[in-house]
Amino acid sequence: MQAQTTKPKGELISEIKGKTHSWTIKEVNQSGVRMEMNDEGQITGKYNANFMNTTSINMKPDGTSTWEGRGIQMAGPDMVVVTGKGTAHQTSPTTITWEGEETYMTKSPKLSWLNNTKGWVEGTANQVEGQFTAKVHAKK
Repeated sequence: MQAQTTKPKGELISEIKGKTHSWTIKEVNQSGVRMEMNDEGQITGKYNANFMNTTSINMKPDGTSTWEGRGIQMAGPDMVVVTGKGTAHQTSPTTITWEGEETYMTKSPKLSWLNNTKGWVEGTANQVEGQFTAKVHAKK
């Protein structure tokens, strides 16, 4: 089991609620499974947006995973591009928790503060329902 570390968290940037719509198994071998998932949902907090993400996951036989994600957030007419990476692990037969770092890019003058912000994301997913929640804090 992977050791959990407590990260110092800054200001809450956003809360995320989403749903996974599809999975693609890319490769299966002795070191694990490579897959991708596509999801969408809503972001509330310092800004409100709808989002779409694709996350590439490397699931290891011990139940731990690494992930890399990329997504688009639409805050009205303003677009934010998000990339992230981190780790995840199974906490029950139907639940996964994850954590990681996010970076943002936007041309929006209203959301330009995101360009200088790194986010720390922590979330939980219910695999049976295909739903997840997460919180993103400014990384200290």
